Amino acid sequence: MKLLELFKETNADIQLDKNTLIVLRWIANIGQFLTISFVYFILNFEFPFYYSLLIVSFGILTNIFLQFREKKKLLSNFQSTIYLTYDLTQLSLLIFLTGGITNPFVLLLVIPAVVSSTFLSLLSTINLAFLTFIFLMLLTVFYFPLPSLEGLHFHVPKYYLYGIPLAIIIGLIFLCYFGSRFGSENRKRTNALNKLEIV
Repeated sequence: MKLLELFKETNADIQLDKNTLIVLRWIANIGQFLTISFVYFILNFEFPFYYSLLIVSFGILTNIFLQFREKKKLLSNFQSTIYLTYDLTQLSLLIFLTGGITNPFVLLLVIPAVVSSTFLSLLSTINLAFLTFIFLMLLTVFYFPLPSLEGLHFHVPKYYLYGIPLAIIIGLIFLCYFGSRFGSENRKRTNALNKLEIV
């Protein structure tokens, strides 16, 4: 299948099950809450915990809104992209407060774009991937220190810091490409099956 064929799908043909997005966001929010709580209360590492907690709490509120206030079972391509963009921004803010590019969880920034590549349009995926690239570049330069015991600091060579976002971006390109191919082929099979059932 040619890459240009992925652009032929219209946004009207693409919808995301609301429950799928809700479950993914609950996993992310609960995981974020447990992680920052463990690091702060169990490991006793210093970092802006209450700001981080505020960011996670706001994410939980948005998911409650999505679960109980959004009546439609299928979200449009645009709605889904907005929620994934928020999730990417929220995670980027958390990583900014907790070590930036040196945070081992920085790899999770690829998830919104990969989810988009599987379920949404190629244009949405490109936008999310580009935004991920921007956030990675910013987090390579601007970030709070990695959480650690007082007096300890994490130091690595500059080339290593620059290699992390490069490796993530390369992985993101591969994952988004194959996710887009898989999602497009799956939608084609579904449409063909629906037409067959109608006949």
